[in-house]
Amino acid sequence: MQAIVQRVSSAEIYIQDLLHARIERGLLAFVCFESEDSNEAIDKFINKIENFYFFDDDSHVMSTSLKEIDAELMIVSQFTLAGVTSRGNKPSFHKAAPTALALTLYNELMTKLTHTSIKYQSGVFGANMNVSLTNTGPVTFPFQF
Repeated sequence: MQAIVQRVSSAEIYIQDLLHARIERGLLAFVCFESEDSNEAIDKFINKIENFYFFDDDSHVMSTSLKEIDAELMIVSQFTLAGVTSRGNKPSFHKAAPTALALTLYNELMTKLTHTSIKYQSGVFGANMNVSLTNTGPVTFPFQF
């Protein structure tokens, strides 16, 4: 599982020009499931999202986690993170999980998030979405689980 996580002051998802989801201060996570992924990767992701120091404290030091502040999480499924771009001009997506597995893992992620204290919104798996965000900092971290 790969994730690109950005600290945002706001983020929105539009599907067919209609607002689908919106968050204020928090994190926007683009997630990608790969062929070898399992529930263990989901658990590691959730633990990291809850506990990693993405936010500044009063001294402007990045030492505050999502669970310590009143912030939100937005999840966007993005299989292109698995794209291999090292050769030629066309990406290869052979590392991405097959659609059925990726959907199962995505649904499991959504289920597990409901059992946490994290306030979250999400896109729609496989949908063509327009994502709008304001990255604060800018702060962006890549994760591999």
